[in-house]
Amino acid sequence: MKKTTRRIANNTHLLFILFGIILLVGLAIFIATFTLRINKIKTTIQYAPYIAEVTLNDEPVNNNSNIWLEPGSYTVKVKCDHFSSIERTIEISNNYHYIVGILSATDDEGRSYANLHKQEFANAEGIVGRALNEEGIAIKKQYPILNYLPINNSLFSISYTYLEDNIPLIKIKTTPEFLDDAVAKMKTFKNVELTDYQISFNLENPFDTYNESPKSTPKETIRSSFNLGKYTISDGQNLVDNYYATTLYIYDFDRDFSYNHYRILLKKDGENWHVISKPQPLLTKDNTPNVPQDILNSANSLAP
Repeated sequence: MKKTTRRIANNTHLLFILFGIILLVGLAIFIATFTLRINKIKTTIQYAPYIAEVTLNDEPVNNNSNIWLEPGSYTVKVKCDHFSSIERTIEISNNYHYIVGILSATDDEGRSYANLHKQEFANAEGIVGRALNEEGIAIKKQYPILNYLPINNSLFSISYTYLEDNIPLIKIKTTPEFLDDAVAKMKTFKNVELTDYQISFNLENPFDTYNESPKSTPKETIRSSFNLGKYTISDGQNLVDNYYATTLYIYDFDRDFSYNHYRILLKKDGENWHVISKPQPLLTKDNTPNVPQDILNSANSLAP
C-alpha cells in the first residue's frame, strides 16, 4: 500500500514537473513570437492562383497566408507559369496591410487552371475589394477633403487625382469669372485644412512672371513688381511678424460684381516690403512654403 502511495506521489510529482516544463516552453515560444512581432503589422498575402510564387524584396514568402512585416515599402513580385507576372511597390502601414491580387491567364492551360479553381479567384477578388475599400477609408481619413469630392456643376468642377504615395492633387476646372465661386465652395468644407493640400487650377496664372522691386509700402512693391493690367489691389491687412496680406482682383462693372481674386503675401525686411511668392487663388504650404499656417489662413480668409 505504501509503495502504491509513493508511486502515485512520484507520478504526480513528475506530472507537475512535465506540466511546468510545457508551460515554460509555451511561455518561451509566446515571448519569442511576441518579440518578433513587435512594431510589425499582420499582412495578408493572397494572389490567385495560389500556386503562384510571391517574393518581397526578392525574398520568397508563402502565398495565401499571413505574415508580420515592418511598416515600409516593399517590392512585390508574383509569377506563375501560364499566367502574367507582376512587379509592384507596396507601402505597408497600419492603414494598408494587404498584398493581394489576381494574375491573368496567358494561354489555354492557364485559363483551364483558372476555370478549375474558380473559388481561389473568387476569394482573391473578394479580398482585393476589401483591401481597396479599407485603403479608400484610410485615405479619406487622412485627407478629409476627399469626402466632399468630386463636385461638378455649371460653374466649376473640383476633382482629384493621386500623386506618388497616394497624395491627392486637388484639381479645379472653371472659367475666370467663376474662379471665386470654386474657391468659396472649398472654404465651406468642414474639418478641412486647405493649406495642407496641393491644389491646381486649369486657368493660367496672370502673375506667373514678375520682377520683384521692393518698396517702402506693400502696395508700392506690388505695383512695381507686377503688371497688374485690369487688376486692382484690395485694402490689405497687416499680420503678425511683419507680414502683409491682400488680394488682386478684377471688377466687372457690367455685372456689378468682383471676381477672380488672387491672394498675395508680403513681408517687411528692414525698410522695404518683399513678395513672398507669386499671387495664388489659394495660398498653401505647397505654393507658399516656409510661411506659418496661421498666416496662410489669414490671407485665405480675405474676400471672397
